[in-house]
Amino acid sequence: MRFMVRKFSLLLALTLGGLSAGAEASAGPDDVDTWIARMGEALRTENYAGIYTYMRGQQFDTVKVVHRYEDGQEFERLVHLNGELREIIRHGDEIVCHHGAGATDDLDHGVPPGPFTHAFNENLANFQSFYDLELLGKDRIAGRAAVKVAITPRQGDRWGYRLWIDEESGLLLQSHLLGRGKVLEVFQFTQVEIGAPIDPGMVASTLPADAPSHEMSMPRANTVAQAQVRPQWRASWVPNGFRQVASPRPNRIVFSDGIATFSVFIERKPANSRGEFGALMGGTAVISRRLKDSSEQITVVGEVPIDTAKKVAESIEPVIY
Repeated sequence: MRFMVRKFSLLLALTLGGLSAGAEASAGPDDVDTWIARMGEALRTENYAGIYTYMRGQQFDTVKVVHRYEDGQEFERLVHLNGELREIIRHGDEIVCHHGAGATDDLDHGVPPGPFTHAFNENLANFQSFYDLELLGKDRIAGRAAVKVAITPRQGDRWGYRLWIDEESGLLLQSHLLGRGKVLEVFQFTQVEIGAPIDPGMVASTLPADAPSHEMSMPRANTVAQAQVRPQWRASWVPNGFRQVASPRPNRIVFSDGIATFSVFIERKPANSRGEFGALMGGTAVISRRLKDSSEQITVVGEVPIDTAKKVAESIEPVIY
């Protein structure tokens, strides 16, 4: 759901059974596009409250979420239950992250696309040329019957997903981020109540008014965003379907395909600083390399395979106006 990549995340899911004729009748339409549409609608319009876990590499987060929908407006509160205290408050399109006193976490992060965000659902239809969608069967998550959906990349330059969607409401209950046959990241509700009234006070921050906070943004990949600043760098290669969605600073560029996101950072480093290195934490790749014949260090961070991140890093070049 993860922030980002950067990254708290919201994001991101066992034994498979075939969908019998009777099961199909009770579950409703068996078209995968219908289930994806139901998921997006439920994430937006259902009242729900629960606790989910998010696992990425050695990172394990437990988060409490409360979502309220009234008069066409969404109100949401997410609270980290382990590690440093963080609250994410959303009123409509306004998203603010509140940190506890003495926070040492990154205060400059955004909301990544992923199964638990609106951008994920809104852009799936636009990017099906890069992914195959398929119904796999039924399962049971957090005590609720669920339909399992596979989102498989057609090429090896991005990750795949498995989604478990609540049969009754359409809400996403679990997701797996997959790469090379392995589960890289897991999002899963451990308990959830869907459809009950939500008191307005449950979606308001409980932290002091002077607690550190910052606004957050949600990348949208169905249109190319206008850069906030004039970029000084460009990527001459990105995987098909990825577009630049933000350039919040001259030395930072953000790309997304509506499902996955990665950022490019360009920093001036001393000559004796560390050279090229790479790492993969869950589904998040980190590649850093020095630009040839330059003091700039290029770092790519995001939810793509490490070979993809490396190829992007190698393609970074200055913009000549």
